[in-house]
Amino acid sequence: MTSRLTRLLKARHTVLKPTSRSLVSTASSSSLLLARDWISESLYNLEHGYFNTAASPVGQLPDSLPFQQLAGQQAYLQTLRLWYDKLQVSWLTPAEIFQPFYGHAVAAALLEKLPQKQPLDIIEVGGGSGRLARDVLDYLHDHHQEQYARASYTSLEISPKLAEVQRQKVLHDGKHRSCYKVAQHDASTPVAWGAVNEQPCVIILMEVLDNLPHDRVWRQSSEADWQETWIQSSGPRHDRMQHKHVEVTEPVADPLVWACLEAAQLQPGHVSQSWLHATLDWILGQVSPSGSGSGQTMWLPTSCLQLLQRICAARPNHVIIAADFDKLPDVTVPGQGAPLVASTINGQTLDHPSYLVPQGTADIFFPTDFQLLQSLHQLANQGRGGIQGQVMKTKAFMKQHADLAKPLTKSGYNPLLEDFSNTSFYIGSAGVYETVHLCQITFACHNRHMSGRLQPVYKTVHSSACNMCCRRRYR
Repeated sequence: MTSRLTRLLKARHTVLKPTSRSLVSTASSSSLLLARDWISESLYNLEHGYFNTAASPVGQLPDSLPFQQLAGQQAYLQTLRLWYDKLQVSWLTPAEIFQPFYGHAVAAALLEKLPQKQPLDIIEVGGGSGRLARDVLDYLHDHHQEQYARASYTSLEISPKLAEVQRQKVLHDGKHRSCYKVAQHDASTPVAWGAVNEQPCVIILMEVLDNLPHDRVWRQSSEADWQETWIQSSGPRHDRMQHKHVEVTEPVADPLVWACLEAAQLQPGHVSQSWLHATLDWILGQVSPSGSGSGQTMWLPTSCLQLLQRICAARPNHVIIAADFDKLPDVTVPGQGAPLVASTINGQTLDHPSYLVPQGTADIFFPTDFQLLQSLHQLANQGRGGIQGQVMKTKAFMKQHADLAKPLTKSGYNPLLEDFSNTSFYIGSAGVYETVHLCQITFACHNRHMSGRLQPVYKTVHSSACNMCCRRRYR
């Protein structure tokens, strides 16, 4: 979709426990939190967080949309608008809108990645309404009985309300009771993953990355040191709506901020030519002031790196399948990679020019830099081997894995392909998936490559030898 509905198709994630620098326990309170911890409180606090309010922002459709009965794009958009008005929710996820075809495509993709005789261990972080889990398991049950018999599907969910919604969605008829469970945990903590488990697994992150809290860094110029951002909050203890929030910047000291800066090749002290300094000053200086109307601001996915570190440590042999927004329109918050901050009031979307709104009153979601995501995955797996990563637009992913006939409208418009043009998929594998699988290919896919008979090669050789087209066709 190209309207505001597109960017509101969201999913939730986990609480990252805040570390307070100071806290005064009186009738009024004052606290100092890193930007990511402040955002985490705003989104995931169990009492007043955005995802734990009385009215869940996650919408559910009662059935599949009648795609083949719709005239075309306008009829599709109108139908979707009617459902938003009726449900009065902030978003419907792609898995919900395109049920069951979206979930079936994800199931087909994960089957390609796991060894056929291995138990099928699936972990979804932030399961939303449970729609994706239901459709994945239905697909396995109906089309791959042998794999389904060895399957287990766990949803890691921080929200008690959403955890119950997921149980109802997936288990309402008892069909998947033997293989599905919801674990109410914070996925960034050790208890969520338990002891190290070397069994191969697939980890699903659907519209999760955008709601992972980020850190804000700022510097006066490209030759200056980066400053991390802390949020000073003060106000009446029992009236958070009256709290005032002010940014305070200090030299970068947080390890996650440092690591993300390094991955983005923007670590303080990085040596570059003066002309590059000038270019950065001109480009980034246009993007985001820090109070004074000058300087450079960036938003770093530090909570994403933290989650990836946890995954790599606890489940070293894994495949990650992630999907999210690669860009967001109409962002008014300053900074490179800045979030869209929006509230839904009586069915109407209100955008905010700052993320420092009263906590719990707005969704705060970020675009995903998928190339940086791949670098962070590599960084998180450091010391355990390399990773194999692939980024593709959602359209390309669906062409490869989905049944494209069923969501087709009368005009030939296919929203599964044409909608969500600002979203991408990342498939990244680590551990046993990096090198051990053998494949047979014909080196004749491009005139720049060698040609010859079928022969076994390692995936790493396969990828480097036929990067232009073999990866898409044979992996």
